[in-house]
Amino acid sequence: MRTFFKSVLFVVFLTLSFQTQTQAQLLNVESVRANVDSAGWHGELEFDLSLNRYNERVFEFTNESNLSYFTEGHAYMLLNKLKFVNLDGNSLISSGYVHLRSTLLRNGRLSPEIFVQYQYNNNLGLNNRALVGAGVKYRFYRTDAWQASVSTALMYEFEEWQLAGQPSLKNKFVKTTSNIRLIGEFSDNATFLLVGYYQARPDQFFEARSILESKLKMDLSKRIAVSIGFVASYDAKPIIDIPYWTYELNNGLVVKF
Repeated sequence: MRTFFKSVLFVVFLTLSFQTQTQAQLLNVESVRANVDSAGWHGELEFDLSLNRYNERVFEFTNESNLSYFTEGHAYMLLNKLKFVNLDGNSLISSGYVHLRSTLLRNGRLSPEIFVQYQYNNNLGLNNRALVGAGVKYRFYRTDAWQASVSTALMYEFEEWQLAGQPSLKNKFVKTTSNIRLIGEFSDNATFLLVGYYQARPDQFFEARSILESKLKMDLSKRIAVSIGFVASYDAKPIIDIPYWTYELNNGLVVKF
């Protein structure tokens, strides 16, 4: 049965390799935290590289990395991502982030957290986004194979938006950010993650920026894995004239160290 399951996952992975991507706005730190449970240093590098030629030549490179240090009581994570798309020699999309987070009392039901982040996305017109925040994570379900948690935090956010030929817009907001996460193992070498985020200003709580992400990872060896992910995000009140909905469908090769 497991052999059949692995074969199905591999076919799905190859099928999704031919899909395209659109960058989502929210960083999902839960997809990194889900992969580590033991104390010590942990890290992952994920690469996605493609070159296509139809009417025009399209080159796309994505690099995602994380470095984490887990003690018996606490966790410290540094996350980075960079995406570059080149169309016949012209750069079209450049986006990335760096995120630093500390989770205290990580094995308890209640875990305080603090975080800082810098982000940009030229595709959406986001020149700069910097934020700092603090909150708490509550784990309400845990078995040997599955666990679920909710997190909520308060953060201060600075944004600078600009579309081509338009003046830049700068904003400073205090926002709430919350998520609910489910992580589990389908088999000894296949894990699944489902997480939803909700970010909003307290005075406009129902005009939120939200995200829903699912990710499937299958180990090929102790150090190598393949991943398939889908992210859909919605901004109820974008600062500039950009789509309310964005999505990202991706696959990659993961190197663990």
